[in-house]
Amino acid sequence: MKQKSISLFLVMIGLIVISSACGSEPVPTTPIPPITIGEDLTAIDLCQAIPREDIEVFLGDKLIEDPVQYEFKSAEGTSGCFFQGPATDYTKEKHYAYIILTPVDVFDNQPLFQNKNVSGIGDAAYFNRGTDTRQLWVKIEDKVAFVVAFGDVPDEEAAKAIAKLMVEAIQ
Repeated sequence: MKQKSISLFLVMIGLIVISSACGSEPVPTTPIPPITIGEDLTAIDLCQAIPREDIEVFLGDKLIEDPVQYEFKSAEGTSGCFFQGPATDYTKEKHYAYIILTPVDVFDNQPLFQNKNVSGIGDAAYFNRGTDTRQLWVKIEDKVAFVVAFGDVPDEEAAKAIAKLMVEAIQ
């Protein structure tokens, strides 16, 4: 009986160690430098501001090309950056991320689908199913909004981590 108890105890300890190792999320290590929001969002170069290594942490690999300027396709006056990671060999899924600054009205007027409110990031935030992947939308005061997305496989935790860095950087 004692032997079974010890064996069961060791198995339980092993499961705890394995589950805690598997559950740890990657963490971006490089802060985003201050981003000053002015009248013209298109003047802000997010590809220069956002450290590529912070995105690579969540993509799990190096970017396959330099980040490129990116705009929100259904709104004017936006400024963003697209990060292209590698495609997986077995599923052909492309790993990518994008972050786009938008006017506040773009945040307010998104068509909502599978949306879920998020607390603790900016003044208001929600996840929404965008046309390409799950998106995290964040509003900061009535000053600016931005969207963060990771795809083809959505990563809500990665989006929240990068969004928190963005909120800290925006002035």
